[in-house]
Amino acid sequence: MADDVEIDFEKMKLWDADQVTYYFENGGAEPPGEWTPPPCVPLTPVRTPEACICIAHGSPSRILVRSLQVDDATFKKWFPKWKPPAATPKFRLVCFHNAGSAESNYTGKGLRMPNDNPFVVACNERGGELLAVELPGRESRRAEPRYRTLSVAAEALFPVLAPKLNESVPYVVVGHSMGTWMLFETLKLLMARGVRLPEQVVVSSFPAPSLPAAKRPWRANKGMDDDAFKEECRTWSVVFSAGMWTKGPNYEALMRDDFTLFDAYEYAPAVAPQLPMPVSAYYARDDKNVKESHVATWKDMTCKDFRLEEVPGNHLFFYQYDVRNKWMDRVVESLPDGFM
Repeated sequence: MADDVEIDFEKMKLWDADQVTYYFENGGAEPPGEWTPPPCVPLTPVRTPEACICIAHGSPSRILVRSLQVDDATFKKWFPKWKPPAATPKFRLVCFHNAGSAESNYTGKGLRMPNDNPFVVACNERGGELLAVELPGRESRRAEPRYRTLSVAAEALFPVLAPKLNESVPYVVVGHSMGTWMLFETLKLLMARGVRLPEQVVVSSFPAPSLPAAKRPWRANKGMDDDAFKEECRTWSVVFSAGMWTKGPNYEALMRDDFTLFDAYEYAPAVAPQLPMPVSAYYARDDKNVKESHVATWKDMTCKDFRLEEVPGNHLFFYQYDVRNKWMDRVVESLPDGFM
């Protein structure tokens, strides 16, 4: 099977298993002859007796996922702090950063903090693997163009991440603020394409993606002038230092692009009406925009257990390092049985 064959899910998801196999065995050649989309495969319940998720077993999507391969350099582009593990990890934490930020929220110590953060410590001490996603257009990926929608970003991430998740290693997904919606878009693809699902979802400081746009607790940045956009950023607890807006990498452009990812987000449900794993949700006590009631909307996104807890601090408590570390400790304590 060719390693360098382009993966085009939009085209291949309409093929049957024989056509997919032909495509890979022949270096990406189109299947011969006339063909029509295959009939729907009967759905059977997966992972949960309540049948809150159904996936087509034997579907072409599953074959495509098994065919995915990713080299270390590509994987490290998306996960800059990743190092090939010496042994198979016992568990994984897959993390999604907020707008204007980067993977260092999850992998870094924090300014003037002497020790590694609790996620890093837990993985180092207990044989886990920390995978913190880095979206393009920031830090080590500064020169790359940023995505315009979260769904496109998730599609780009999928062929890189899916091979890892299809291994026999349990994992949890974690998202903060905008990262929770990137997490959801990624989950939608994992569910639709038959990839192993996480044991738990952890979200903080953002409403469920199903919340109608008219009820979102912020103002869309489109059409705002510079001063108005700065003021909107302040409602998210962004603190402006001298020259930050224009010095070095253009922070305003990064913030506008990232804000547009959630301003213009259009919700589309997953293949099942609810997520088939428990959700732990956290809201920040001093958040000016996202309140307890907003974060509580995640309850309707799962058919499993839901837990809602308060975190001291503001929306960007990731930069209040004592608060962040206590929150991380709580997340680690609440991981499913067998993770620790």
